[in-house]
Amino acid sequence: MAQATTKVLPAVKPKETAERIKEWLAVTFVIALREVRSLFSSWVAYVTLAFFEVWAGFFFFAIARIGQTSDMRYLFWNMAVILFIVLPMVTMRLFAEERRLGTLELLLTSPVTDWQVVIGKFTGAYYWLVIALGMTLYVPYLVHKFSGGTVDLGPYWTAYIGLLLFGATAISVGVFWSALTDNQIIAAFATFGTLLLAYVITWPTEGTGTLAEICRKVSLYYRYQDFTIGLVQSKDVVFFLLLTFAFLYLAVQVLGSRRWR
Repeated sequence: MAQATTKVLPAVKPKETAERIKEWLAVTFVIALREVRSLFSSWVAYVTLAFFEVWAGFFFFAIARIGQTSDMRYLFWNMAVILFIVLPMVTMRLFAEERRLGTLELLLTSPVTDWQVVIGKFTGAYYWLVIALGMTLYVPYLVHKFSGGTVDLGPYWTAYIGLLLFGATAISVGVFWSALTDNQIIAAFATFGTLLLAYVITWPTEGTGTLAEICRKVSLYYRYQDFTIGLVQSKDVVFFLLLTFAFLYLAVQVLGSRRWR
């Protein structure tokens, strides 16, 4: 009678795995830090920050002063619109600038993975988003102060969560287009066009029907608007996270194809 052979799986060493993850994250962090330094050593970061803050401030004071209301849904909707105008300018240089300086080939041939490069670049641009949104935190502070604490700030915080998710998706789109083309201007316009289409896709199909429902499901505007009224639904969070991952994955594939050229 033949004896059954059993396969012995190699033992997984938690300490070894933790060290590898730590090393992977450390390299990714170095790339992200390099990107942040590069971004904030140019005029792009400061001009886009100024543009975002000026318009966000204008809409806030217009709504608060003229509208005499604490309902800031229109402010947060407009902040999302401003983001998909300025974020393409932030992300257009992520890979195109590396090509212009001739450092992309050096980066890709160094002992780092494509995922580390893409996530590092994404994180560097995301840092700009966190700074930009952080500089608008005077909005809930002033509303709370001048209302005597009577205004529910819950919808404000959920709106910020929505903006962080919306911004992550927008940055991932920019990372993809910057990896795909050598021209910064083309990358910026392609990113803006993609975001604009995803934002207004429901406008021509208002009403009921299968097409209208499909358009609403993939619309950034439709997915984001619930956050501005205090709703954080798991389906919307998952949508933004999956879309962000999808575009980062596409960027990795583009970089992978460049390695073999």
